[in-house]
Amino acid sequence: MLGNMQKKPESMTKEVKNSSEKDINQIISSLSHELRSPLSIISSNLQLLKNNPELDHEIREETFHLCELALTAVSRFLNDIQFINFSNKKELKKNPASFDVGVLIDEILSQPNASFYQSDRISVNLQMTSRQFCSDKTLLARIITALLDNAFKFSAEEVRLTVTDAPGQLSVEIEDNGYGIPEGELELIFTPFYRCENVKMISGTGLGLAIVKGAAECLNGNIFIDSVVLKGTRVKLIIPSDGC
Repeated sequence: MLGNMQKKPESMTKEVKNSSEKDINQIISSLSHELRSPLSIISSNLQLLKNNPELDHEIREETFHLCELALTAVSRFLNDIQFINFSNKKELKKNPASFDVGVLIDEILSQPNASFYQSDRISVNLQMTSRQFCSDKTLLARIITALLDNAFKFSAEEVRLTVTDAPGQLSVEIEDNGYGIPEGELELIFTPFYRCENVKMISGTGLGLAIVKGAAECLNGNIFIDSVVLKGTRVKLIIPSDGC
């Protein structure tokens, strides 16, 4: 039967080549966009300062502020790429220590540069027998920040963050009622720079879930995702305690 015919090697090679070229084009496009926008802001504002030496003090301060924000965006983007590079080379190192999970969540929600800063759309539910946990606080914070950022951006409704514990482990669950992830793309979402077709109109780098994957692996954790298009997404992270 024709349906059982195997593809010829040259056909398979062509598909792999086309797929690789598409990935490269997507990476170049993302890099170009994420660097060009802030650099354009810096360039135009520096030109404004150069051409208007007598500029009003408040306008000068705002101009410098915009340049600082743009530089921060470039720095954050490059740091994310470096993080993923270390992760891919298995060079990420964890530094476990005991910390208060509740305090960590408060610190995450208080980040001024986060998309969800001071939003009333984030609900937090801590169901813990003990708020002390032993792991790498910085890596865990990167995971939760990235997951909250995705849920917040891709949903206009409440985002629910639930943290529970069990002997020797911590569970973090983030749920939203947003766009959802198409079933055929679930296996691709942890690929750096990959962005689902149904959310490409929303600004983003496509690096968040790649960072989540790298950090979770370093913490020996597991990630589970349930998602339905136009209904929402639930992400669950389970990490073991390092016993400190």
